[in-house]
Amino acid sequence: MRSTLLLTSLISSLSFFLASAPLLGEMIATTAPLRSLKSPPSDLNLAYEEVSFLTADGLTLRGWFFPAPNPDAPAILYAPATAKDQRQGLSLVQPLREAGFHVLLFSYRGSGESEGNRFAFSYGARESQDVDAAVRYLTETRGIPCVGGIGHSAGAVALILSAARTPGLRAMVAAAPFPSLEDAWRLNRPAFFPTPLYEQVMRLAEWRKGFSRDEVRPLDVVHRLTPRPILFVFSRADRRIPPEEAERLYTAAREPKAIIWLPKATHEQVRSPGLDHLMPQLVHFFRTTLQTAPECQHGPALP
Repeated sequence: MRSTLLLTSLISSLSFFLASAPLLGEMIATTAPLRSLKSPPSDLNLAYEEVSFLTADGLTLRGWFFPAPNPDAPAILYAPATAKDQRQGLSLVQPLREAGFHVLLFSYRGSGESEGNRFAFSYGARESQDVDAAVRYLTETRGIPCVGGIGHSAGAVALILSAARTPGLRAMVAAAPFPSLEDAWRLNRPAFFPTPLYEQVMRLAEWRKGFSRDEVRPLDVVHRLTPRPILFVFSRADRRIPPEEAERLYTAAREPKAIIWLPKATHEQVRSPGLDHLMPQLVHFFRTTLQTAPECQHGPALP
């Protein structure tokens, strides 16, 4: 009898672990940093403003705006990856500013000093609405009609989803976006975890956070970006977004489009040092594409 009770207890404990471990891991992996962003980015030695703006559903998002010397210059916003805040874009500010662009770094809802549920990251579903709000802030509040964007991973997904809905983003650099959330979950399932149970856990994550994976399918909407240009950056060594998945998304996009392949970068390294090393190419991309966009025709020529 004792042996039976012990075995039953062990089976129950193992079942609880199998059911709860991925859900807890997903929560931890997608939770934004808890450190305060009230300290300014003084190490950049650049003038900046602490800014805030509202989302369509009434949340206040906060970030940093780095003005260009010419007030009529185009602006570039940065969309962070999963569990990152506006600081992930800091290394891009200096070269973009030197190239003559305004730069906006901001944190999604529930991240940094922005309002919202810190434990409800939705892989681009609601974060793309935050990108919408950032674009509105730049175009309507600051009067900058010419806006481009850079995003990494889920941030790149958020850019694509936002740009597919609204025309505000005129050119995009999408670094290591996934074709769909379902594909990302499938490719990154722990090998030891049974597929049916893993699927139930992911459904529970959707229910807890109040969104659907069907909202996060850039593969289905990336064609809507045309005629606005998109530059993809992928790595052939990225295990999270394998090359064949990257090719699916690139193929679904329409012209004008381009792709840069990094040879050895991990998924995280696509952002840093990947994008940092590629800044001359990214600056060239934005100079050429934004200056030919209709909204940018009356702006200044970039140096």
